[in-house]
Amino acid sequence: MRMATGPQHPLKPLRLAAAILGLCVAFGALDAFADPQPPAPGAEAPPSDAPSSSAMINLIRLLVKQGVISQTAADALLQQAQAEAAQAQALAAARTPQPVTPAEAAAAAPPPGPGVLRIPYVPEIVKNEIRDEVKQEVMAQAKSEGWAAPNLVPDWVGRIKWSGDIRFRDEFDLFSHNNANDVIDYATFNAAGPFDINPATNTLTQIPFLNTTQNREDLLSIRARLGLTAQVSDHVMVGIRLASGKDASPVSTTQPLGSQFTKKDIWLDQGYITVSPDSLVSATFGRMPDPFVRTDLVFDDNLNFDGAVANVNSPWGYAGVTGALTGGVFAIDTVPTAFPTDSQVKQSDRSKWLFAGQLVFNWTDEDKLHAKLAIADYYYDHLQGVRSTPCFLYLGVKQCSSDFTAPTFMQKGNSLFLLRNVVLNPSLPDPTLTPDPQLVGLAYNYDVFDVNGELDVRLWGQRQLILHADYARNLAYNQGKAFANAMGTIVNNFDAGVFPATGPYRSGPNAWMAKATFGDPAMDAPGAWNIALGYKYIQPDAVLDAFNDHDFHMGGTNAKGYFVFANYAFYKDAWASIRWFSANQVFGPPLAIDVLQLELNAAF
Repeated sequence: MRMATGPQHPLKPLRLAAAILGLCVAFGALDAFADPQPPAPGAEAPPSDAPSSSAMINLIRLLVKQGVISQTAADALLQQAQAEAAQAQALAAARTPQPVTPAEAAAAAPPPGPGVLRIPYVPEIVKNEIRDEVKQEVMAQAKSEGWAAPNLVPDWVGRIKWSGDIRFRDEFDLFSHNNANDVIDYATFNAAGPFDINPATNTLTQIPFLNTTQNREDLLSIRARLGLTAQVSDHVMVGIRLASGKDASPVSTTQPLGSQFTKKDIWLDQGYITVSPDSLVSATFGRMPDPFVRTDLVFDDNLNFDGAVANVNSPWGYAGVTGALTGGVFAIDTVPTAFPTDSQVKQSDRSKWLFAGQLVFNWTDEDKLHAKLAIADYYYDHLQGVRSTPCFLYLGVKQCSSDFTAPTFMQKGNSLFLLRNVVLNPSLPDPTLTPDPQLVGLAYNYDVFDVNGELDVRLWGQRQLILHADYARNLAYNQGKAFANAMGTIVNNFDAGVFPATGPYRSGPNAWMAKATFGDPAMDAPGAWNIALGYKYIQPDAVLDAFNDHDFHMGGTNAKGYFVFANYAFYKDAWASIRWFSANQVFGPPLAIDVLQLELNAAF
């Protein structure tokens, strides 16, 4: 509905003037706060034609020009606004604290009472200024020294950690002149075989024998390892390590020097993924570092594992005791899918595995004493050799049915037997003149139960006394089953002679070690040192000879003797070592071997 129009109400201009006057008062207050030096009350107004930066003055002039108010009223209004603005400004100044220097504040404050510590107040603006100055100085130093460059280093660089070490060694292998000189090198026998063991037909190829009497001195070697770990995410880490080595041996990364200055080989030593859902549970997959608490009585310090392992740490602790459980499955060897190559009938899968589990207890008493107990079982599946079915090599057969059960890597000491059941050639005038090319296999199964304990006593400073004991037993040791499986063809560990077998057969399932270490636990500071003394006793079939310490008795089982180590750090993470091993055989022909190693080490 349209409203009727009529003459303007007489009070409307007055209401408009009152509203405008209210706005003038408001603008006057704003101008007073905005202008750091407002005009004093009672000051003359600027000329009417002079421009002004005050919105209040401009509005009053506009009202005078429009005839709403007179000039006299305008002057009075201006003076009133200036007086009110001055009062508001004085009130605001009284409420705002004035800056006071620390010296003035200290002089004005009453002296503190006895036992009272007075901390002067530092204004926030001063804190910010100090922070900015320090930040600028640190960043300037970082840029000049090259250890930081903002926005130039990708985020992933901070999630990678590098490590490595170099070792130079001079080794002396010393043999007794009373040693037997007809000890067969069965590791080479399998690696380079099969070898014809029939002396009537093997007139050209000699069976490989170990050097047991001639010393080897000044054998120079190096070991070089370079690894990295990368934290892919909060719960996933990967690790890669490269290492030197003369061959694919699982227990040594030592690279002999010499050989006409030829370049040295580099191998993939580790490559694994670790998944940690939380701080108590983790699982690792790939070629990984040894996940078990153990000594080199069972596994060499250089041994890495191929497979998968899980670790669970206890969320509880009682009287200083905590626990951890580790379990894993590891692939040792697989049957080639094309075996045998000279037959259409292929062998079923008989892959070789290690199933391992370990329970560890740790106890700590106020950082002065630390004890550790580890109980483990290492069960090997399908490692025992199998005597072949009758093998008709004289008919042109190249492989026998159980050749794949021959171990691909050995050191020495375990009981071995002949794998091939070679059929004599009936067409020969003398069938005993049939060649007998052989491979050897392990006579026993291996299920190694291991208990090792450590007591760490902190004496003074970083000096420690560490006592270590280890006992291992092959629970699968059964002499009767071993001979039945081998069909009477075990070829080593006889007290008289080596091959053919003569004298009583001797073996055993037990191994133990005792060791004491005194000094600094790590060579991470100049002047750090430690010494160690220990004794080992390893019967032939207590543990798998392929994987235990490769220095003591030059590797393997069927050995007993002592060892002495000494280390001294001449710089941080750089140290010299002396290692002495003296060992003899437990059973069988005499075989005494002493090893001296002089080493220079550096790590990062």
